[in-house]
Amino acid sequence: MIRKAFLVALFFLVCIGFFSSVVAQHDPKHWGDLGNGRYRNLILPADYSDPEVLRMGKDYYLISSTFQFSPGIVILHSRDLVNWKTIGSVVKNLPEELKDERFNWTVMDHYSKGVYAASLRYHEGKFWCYFTSYNKGGIYVATAKKITGPWHVQLMKDKNGKELTGINWDDNCPLWDDDGKAYMVTSNPGENWYPILFRMSWDGTQLLDGDVEKMKIKTLDQTDRGTFILPKSTWGEGNKVFKKDGYYYFYHNQCYPPNYDRRATIVRSKNIYGTHPDGTPGTPGYAGLYDMSPQGNQAYLLLHPDSTGARFDQGTIIDSPDGKKWYFFTHQGEGYQYGRPNALFPVKWVDGWPMAGVDHDNDGIGEAQWEIEKPVQGQKRDFPQGSDEFNCKQLEPQWAWNYQPRADKWSLTERKGYLRLYAFKPLKEGTFFKAGNTICQRYVWSDTTQADIKMDISGMAVGQEAGLSHFNGGSNYCTLSVKMTNNGKLIRYNDNGKIMEGELIHSTTVWLRSVVDAKCQNSYFYSVDGKTFKPFGELYKLCWGGFRGDNIGVFNYNDLGEAGYVDIDWFHYRFFNINM
Repeated sequence: MIRKAFLVALFFLVCIGFFSSVVAQHDPKHWGDLGNGRYRNLILPADYSDPEVLRMGKDYYLISSTFQFSPGIVILHSRDLVNWKTIGSVVKNLPEELKDERFNWTVMDHYSKGVYAASLRYHEGKFWCYFTSYNKGGIYVATAKKITGPWHVQLMKDKNGKELTGINWDDNCPLWDDDGKAYMVTSNPGENWYPILFRMSWDGTQLLDGDVEKMKIKTLDQTDRGTFILPKSTWGEGNKVFKKDGYYYFYHNQCYPPNYDRRATIVRSKNIYGTHPDGTPGTPGYAGLYDMSPQGNQAYLLLHPDSTGARFDQGTIIDSPDGKKWYFFTHQGEGYQYGRPNALFPVKWVDGWPMAGVDHDNDGIGEAQWEIEKPVQGQKRDFPQGSDEFNCKQLEPQWAWNYQPRADKWSLTERKGYLRLYAFKPLKEGTFFKAGNTICQRYVWSDTTQADIKMDISGMAVGQEAGLSHFNGGSNYCTLSVKMTNNGKLIRYNDNGKIMEGELIHSTTVWLRSVVDAKCQNSYFYSVDGKTFKPFGELYKLCWGGFRGDNIGVFNYNDLGEAGYVDIDWFHYRFFNINM
């Protein structure tokens, strides 16, 4: 029992990585495309965790974890791996497509859980996205003929044809081999937190050696639960498998004692199940050994932690269109106020092993680089988050809802050029994290980050509250809002339940502003004329929590019932990065 409690505690310690006060060599004044043919890491200083990149010709597509957010699995596009634009998502309606009501506004019970690290592949004329929903969720496959969809999402099935649901697996990745066989590698967090390889049907929808009931059991017995392929590795996830020059490469995050910090590691073999000492190939249920690194570690270490101790651990090794250049697209593994941001490092193949960054100390392991030549020249600057005038009939793809929204309580067409948000009761009175239809974008760490909204409050009803918010994955929030009381509308500040109330607002329109400095400290301001802004509230330190960095959003609810609405005229989002 003591060992089990220790393992559970260590599992969450490793997942969260605590909150790191260490600041890597990111310069909030200079990041991304420098405008001179070079770029500076971090290229995406925002919460694009568990990144996966697929190249199709000259186009690159990036997906990222979205947890409880809707739509699920954001999709970005780039031509140079540095400048990215949000173009869509894989899962439009989470409770319906994932068959899980916990993602809905009626339950809202999936903070720190939900849609985890996905894999993206192109096979036989279709895009394939494999992902899991943790915990006691499912293993899913989504397919589409176009990257922008429509996507067809379905639960995978076990060898008996039963749906793979009610299980605690994560971070899966497929491989269609040259010999007509298919595989999927995944992990089972907890006691069996190692890469596990399954045979998969060629149509990509079924595990051929997995039994869903046995996959629910935490045991070292792997019968009908796939094959341990790295039984000597320490805990890890972030699985990727690919084939190059006759070798099968298995990439995953390996946790190194004594602190179980994660690092990006790779093993390889000429045989997908490894090779036994006598030279015979490994088989399902009886895996052989994999080639380990000439560095002398259990597995090849792709990249050292940087000089501050910050680690880059999960991501994708990807090539250029001509196959001559390779890169490691990765996230920074600790939990920061801005989440787990992305970096891009060149990769050099040395004796069949990929080395990311530059090996300054000649130990065969790369170190992080911060300013580098762009992979492709001439591409325009872009970024996946940004302003919105709400002039379209559909939401721009950079937006996300905190849980699946209530469809009848928001509209872009009832008043042209405005986002209308109708108020309804939270699942628990006065509880921000139980209030439906909160819409947001990721916070971007810059020298200064500013978000403004212009909000028509003439339709508000008694009990209603609406305004700007900062929040993470269910742990911390801070809001500036207008609250409608029996005495009229007043300005209100709320820092995790610590409330300050200000003057009555007599205008029909209010402007709300959030300004975050380079230390991730937020200050709120408001105006009744759009010209003179008054500070209100206290300095709020953005927080990491529930596996998420900070998000900047617009919220609206009414503790007394379904009454009132606000109209958002625009949302202006600016990053004061000298290069942008």
